Amino acid sequence: MNYRIRRSNYWLRLGILVAIALFTCTIAVACSPSSSQVSGESQEITVATEDDYPPYDFLQNGKHVGYNQELLELVTRDAPFTVKQEVLPFQGILTGIAANRYDATNAAIAILEERLTAVDFTMPITDITNYLIKRRGDSINSVADLAGKTVGVQQGSITAKIIAEVVNPQLKAQGKASARTTEYGAFAEAYQDLENKRVDAVLNNLVAITQVIKAKPNVFEVVQEPIGDKVYAAWAVKKGREDILKVFNDGLAKAKADGTLKQLQQKWLGVSFDLPNEPRLPGDQPIPTS
Repeated sequence: MNYRIRRSNYWLRLGILVAIALFTCTIAVACSPSSSQVSGESQEITVATEDDYPPYDFLQNGKHVGYNQELLELVTRDAPFTVKQEVLPFQGILTGIAANRYDATNAAIAILEERLTAVDFTMPITDITNYLIKRRGDSINSVADLAGKTVGVQQGSITAKIIAEVVNPQLKAQGKASARTTEYGAFAEAYQDLENKRVDAVLNNLVAITQVIKAKPNVFEVVQEPIGDKVYAAWAVKKGREDILKVFNDGLAKAKADGTLKQLQQKWLGVSFDLPNEPRLPGDQPIPTS
C-alpha cells in the first residue's frame, strides 16, 4: 500500500474549513463527493491524522509512528485504494471531514452521538475512558476535590464535555463550586502547565496519562477513580463512504480475530482491551437505529 503523508498548515485553513462546513454543507451527507471518490486503479483516499498524541500518533526520529499509524498500514495493506495522509491538529479533523476535505481519519475519535450525523464509526480500536492526572502529592483524589479547581482539557475533545456534563453536575449536587477548564490545542501543553502549577489537573485517557507518568514519575500521578462512563474510540469515516468503512472494519475484525490487534495494543499502549465488534456510545450503549 502506498502512503503519502503531508502536514497541513491548520491555522491558515481553519477559517476556510469552518466556512465550508457551515455554509456549503448544511448536512454532511448532502456534500458532493470528494475528488478521491473515483473508480479505477488510481483511486486515492485522504485520511486525516495527528502527530502529537503519543502513543497513538507521534513523530519518532522524523517518522510518523504509533498505534494508529501501524494499524492503518496493516488494515489497508490490500485495500483497493491508495492512502494519502494529511497531518493536522485534532481540532481540524472532524471539521475537515464535514467540509469534504478528508474521507476519513485514523485518529482515535471518541464515539459520541452528536458526531453520528457527519461520520460513521468503525468498530472500536481502543478504550479511552478518562482519568485525572495531577502533580504527585496533591490533594485531588476524587471528583469532589475538583471544586473550584482548574482542569486542563483538549479543545474539541470529549474531555471538556465530561467536565461540563459529568463533573460539574456532581459538584453542584454536593453544593460545591464548579470546576473550571482551560482548553489546549494539544495535551502536551496541558501537561506542561500542570507541572508549572497553572492548572490543577488534566483529564485524559489512562493510556495517554500512563505515558506521561512513565516519563516523569516524580512529578505526576494518576487519580485512580475513572471520570465519567466507559468511552470507546474508533476511526471516523465520511458519510456515504461505505467502501472505506467496509475496508477498515474488515481489516480491524481480521486483526482482532487473529490476535494482531491486541499485539499492537501491547506494543504501543502497554495494555490490551476486550473491545466490542461494533461502535458503542459512552456507557457501552448501542448506536441508536434510525
